[in-house]
Amino acid sequence: MSRTQKDFAPRKEKLIQIALDQFLEKGYENTTITDLQKAFGLTKGGMYHYFNSKEEILDAVIKKGIGDWIDEVRNHIMELPAEDRLMYLCFTDTANSFSSQLLQYGRSGDSSIVTYKLREQRMKMSVSLVTEIIKQYIDSGFYTCDYPEEIAEILLMLAVSTSDEIFGPATNEDKWKRRIDAMITLWRNCVHPPESHLDELRDNLTRFYEDSMTRSNSCNYDSHKENIT
Repeated sequence: MSRTQKDFAPRKEKLIQIALDQFLEKGYENTTITDLQKAFGLTKGGMYHYFNSKEEILDAVIKKGIGDWIDEVRNHIMELPAEDRLMYLCFTDTANSFSSQLLQYGRSGDSSIVTYKLREQRMKMSVSLVTEIIKQYIDSGFYTCDYPEEIAEILLMLAVSTSDEIFGPATNEDKWKRRIDAMITLWRNCVHPPESHLDELRDNLTRFYEDSMTRSNSCNYDSHKENIT
């Protein structure tokens, strides 16, 4: 193997980190391909040896961020009691620095394309792990269903639609309470878990929305202060 081939993967990994730094500093839409080229310290031809476009760079950043997050969660949940694994996967914010920065940027709403791509890849890349956990639950009798992979896809879509502030504004308490009730009903009918599991799901969703309301109120307060000053 030539030195160039040997160095390609670690060099590309370093460029992906630099790209995330640029997106965080300037915003994805405001970062130009020239900005990235200069930050990489590469000629135009050298940069295209690694990436063909800015969108391809973003896809690589997201793939690394979500992949690292999935790997970290997978390693941790195997140390948890079986019945706690799915809740941890759905609600944990644990992540390494790269993944945490990326996920926080996606939640900020500063870039709709980053938010969309993150949501899409997080769902796609989580399906296999959720399916694995559901199969474990079925084998132990904790869940009952005949289609674990399809149920994993449905539950992930439910989780996103229920927690997505675009569909259910965090400041609308009646709305998110109804969404939680709907989520509980669908989860019950999909996999027939113990009621204690659904109680835990309700508690987690309630905390999520209450935290979202706190963040939203804080942002509104800060914005109001800026307008006054």
